[in-house]
Amino acid sequence: MTRKHLKHLILFFLSASVIVGAIDGSAVETGKPATYNEEDYENLADVGSGGYGAVSKVREKKTGKIYALKTFKTGSRGYEHARNEIKALKQLDHENIVKMVASTDITKRREYNSFHIVLEHMPQDLEGIWNHPRTKEKAREILHQILKGVAHIHSKNIIHRDIGTKNILVDPKTMAVKICDFGLCLEGKNGDFSFDKDPTGGYYCDLLSIADLIGHFYIGRGFSKWCVSEGKHIGNSVGDFERKIRKDFRASYDELESVLSPKGMDFFQKIFSPENSGRYAAEKALEHPFFTEGREHDPLPKVPKQRRWCC
Repeated sequence: MTRKHLKHLILFFLSASVIVGAIDGSAVETGKPATYNEEDYENLADVGSGGYGAVSKVREKKTGKIYALKTFKTGSRGYEHARNEIKALKQLDHENIVKMVASTDITKRREYNSFHIVLEHMPQDLEGIWNHPRTKEKAREILHQILKGVAHIHSKNIIHRDIGTKNILVDPKTMAVKICDFGLCLEGKNGDFSFDKDPTGGYYCDLLSIADLIGHFYIGRGFSKWCVSEGKHIGNSVGDFERKIRKDFRASYDELESVLSPKGMDFFQKIFSPENSGRYAAEKALEHPFFTEGREHDPLPKVPKQRRWCC
């Protein structure tokens, strides 16, 4: 294993989003999560800590399976993060969303108590395998799985608000994808997350994250700063989109256009359109023809001309 790959593995396990799972790699059963009981697990090692808590390696005594235990910090911030994540994951049952195995009964705890969740395991996060050739080859497949997860989240009137490379887990062998870390999510009612009420928040926020990931996949950098500052001003047409691209992002946009197929660019542009920012926008986007075409439709990167030297 190279030092670079080892570094990615270490960063993965130290992140606050570390997810957990069975040692035999079997799928976690769906259904109501068990109530977390400290006596059911044997602590093997402290793995690391993050902004909202710490992660430990544990073994379930009854089955011998290995999991990572996520322990949230005490206090109002840790409580809110734990409450959001536990409440959301209890409602979400989808192949592209990480499953919760067990959790603290948060209704019987106070802010000064500790909270725990146990989640299924995925070998890597997207950031850890970003530069692997197969990751780029499977860009459409990965994006489609992320979008399916987002569509399911939105169908429950929930917005994630923190979709990024560290919160997208991937199995490098199968390229299966799962969204994790719901500590910043919000839950509302129909209409609560409309574009009119919050132009760069709500459902639109998660869609802008998809557009940002497209940039990362195809040109190695995203559009997140531009998404936040200019996304709310985008009109409903491609022409509006073109006019609103700021000069400092024109080069990135042109570079994306040089390596992404016309259908891919159409999908990228439509993600920004406010008319596609409602609750069912992600579900509708799944039908875009970008996801059914092959990688061969993307233009080959232009090779810079060699400079000729005179003697």
